[in-house]
Amino acid sequence: MFNKLSIRWRITITIAVLMFFIFTLCNLIQLGLIQMSVMNQQQHRIEKRLNETSAYLDEDYKTKKPNAASFAENKKFFEKIIQNNEMIRLLDKDGRVKFIVSRTMPKIYINKNDVGKIQKYRLHNQEILIINKPLHYKNFDGVLEVAMNVEIFSKFIKESFMILILGTIISLILSMFSGYFLSKRIINPIKNLNQTMIKIKNNQLKERVIVGETKDELSELGLLFNKMMDELEASITRQKRFVEDASHELRTPLAIIHGHLSLVNRWGKKDETVLENSLNTCINEANRMIILTNELLQLTKLEKNTEKIEQYAPTNIIEVLNEIINNYQLLHEELEIHLGETNRVVNKANIAREHLMQILIILFDNAVKYSKEHTKIDISTSQVANRIEIKVSDNGIGIKEEDINHIFDRFYRADKARSRANGGNGLGLSIAKNLIENYGGDLKITSKNGKGTTAIITLNTI
Repeated sequence: MFNKLSIRWRITITIAVLMFFIFTLCNLIQLGLIQMSVMNQQQHRIEKRLNETSAYLDEDYKTKKPNAASFAENKKFFEKIIQNNEMIRLLDKDGRVKFIVSRTMPKIYINKNDVGKIQKYRLHNQEILIINKPLHYKNFDGVLEVAMNVEIFSKFIKESFMILILGTIISLILSMFSGYFLSKRIINPIKNLNQTMIKIKNNQLKERVIVGETKDELSELGLLFNKMMDELEASITRQKRFVEDASHELRTPLAIIHGHLSLVNRWGKKDETVLENSLNTCINEANRMIILTNELLQLTKLEKNTEKIEQYAPTNIIEVLNEIINNYQLLHEELEIHLGETNRVVNKANIAREHLMQILIILFDNAVKYSKEHTKIDISTSQVANRIEIKVSDNGIGIKEEDINHIFDRFYRADKARSRANGGNGLGLSIAKNLIENYGGDLKITSKNGKGTTAIITLNTI
């Protein structure tokens, strides 16, 4: 039955029951302490009265003998000082009463075997404490008894008990109300999370949980959920982009292949020139699609941070630069490459050698593709503390100011700087930047239209 209730009511009932037991336990402890304290006070009081009375009799009978006249005098004296709830009684050794002083005390009988001990009696719904003490004088042996009616204190304890019970009931009611509102406050973030999940289920991926300023576990849950949804939305967006980009970029080479195959089907069977040209074009477009697909897959992995970086040794950037320079000078004899001073770099860079080569090849390819008639590339290196900087500058056509903020976007091409006529898929700089950032580095591009471009690579040292 309890498990079928809502969380809110379960919290409310649990808090109420728990508070009820806590208040009940505290009230019982308080009542026990009150009762003990009151009883100790009354016992102390009756012992004090017994000692005072016996001390008076001892002093009185130092100079005179106990007899009926002296007992009468003692009775008169005690009648003046006795309280309403007290009794003083003197018995001889045979148990005969010599005098008794009492105003409202009922007749009581004490167990003579328990001399010196406080005894409790219950007479006519009244609780009485009684204590005695043996007396020995010249010609008199007897027992002095002092009794007190403590019913008023018993009533006080009973009233206190009823007040505590009433307080417990009130606390139970207040606990129900406070538990109900407290559970509402606790459940609200969970309701908010539930409503947000329902909206997300209805294809509203941009919905997020409202997180309060508190730093409790529910706020942490909301933040974690929002972070998870951000990652999920980013993953779905990447998938959509991949499909859209691939379909967009593959449309042209597929159309070219289809056109040439149609041409071969019509005339190429008899015309070897048409056949050879169409086959070469189809092969080139197929190769371009393979390269495009590989680059898209690599970029998607980099953006998701799932590109596995195997164990690698730190890279000597000077060796890599020299290798790249030699390769490009063999491929492009007219290319002029100048490498500045390298002795300022004393540490190796925190990047895999093949990835640094891939990044530099992307930058060198762009410098060659978008340069003027005489291509010139200047390279400089420097190191400040644990950061290595590589600058690659060319004298190419540059990038317009309105295009500079989009050069790392997938497939972005400015009219001149990134046109399809110059080759490439428009993914190189995106791949280069993601690769560098995976190693904790950075890539910046500065350019002036018509005056060349500078790429600045920043890497950490080991």
